Amino acid sequence: MNQLITITQNENNDQVVSGRELHEFLGVKDHYTDWFKDMCKYGFTENFDFITLNELSEKTEGSRLVKRNIINHALKIDMAKEISMIQRNEKGKQARQYFIEVEKELKQQLLPLTLDQQIAAIATGYGSVKEELVEVKDRVSDLEENAPLSAGEYNYIGSRINQRVAEVARGYGKITREQRGKLFKDINQGVKVVTGVSTRTQLRAKHFDTVVDFTNNWEPSTATKMQLRQMSFDFEA
Repeated sequence: MNQLITITQNENNDQVVSGRELHEFLGVKDHYTDWFKDMCKYGFTENFDFITLNELSEKTEGSRLVKRNIINHALKIDMAKEISMIQRNEKGKQARQYFIEVEKELKQQLLPLTLDQQIAAIATGYGSVKEELVEVKDRVSDLEENAPLSAGEYNYIGSRINQRVAEVARGYGKITREQRGKLFKDINQGVKVVTGVSTRTQLRAKHFDTVVDFTNNWEPSTATKMQLRQMSFDFEA
């Protein structure tokens, strides 16, 4: 796997990312310190999700080598992943997927042998043991596939749905609470259809990208649009 963003290990054996390097990769136009302050509003805690660093920066300006002290931050992978998700652009999506793959690789490295290696190491005569290991592997795969959304991912989906409904509602001018309710019903029904779940609380990590893509491109159904127009006519009458 190509290294998109440098990942190091701190003294607590946590994998961490440079806040400034992530900021640069994401192509954020805001100044780093302003951007990072905004990101912390999403509930990240210093000395738990990140630590503040004072670093010496060296840059060539004309013919001079200029040295400055700058503020940087070491972010845990979970924070870096959620910040990438918040950007709502292709770079953010790419970074989030990269961090997910890094986490998967780390989990594999911590195993003395992969399940495939264990299975391959078993002699043919131990068929029952081999079958048990295959079953364990299937269970592990199922657990990974059906892992619940993190709190950050779940909150992001709720926030993005609210934002998208507000964006669409503006196209109808002033609407009533009942009309807004029709929009929420429509988008939530769409989420259920594309993911196959009955309620939003049943969403899993595997559904995240699907729900975000659906929400970003959602438009009310023809039936809902007709209902909204009719309700506007009734209100005016």
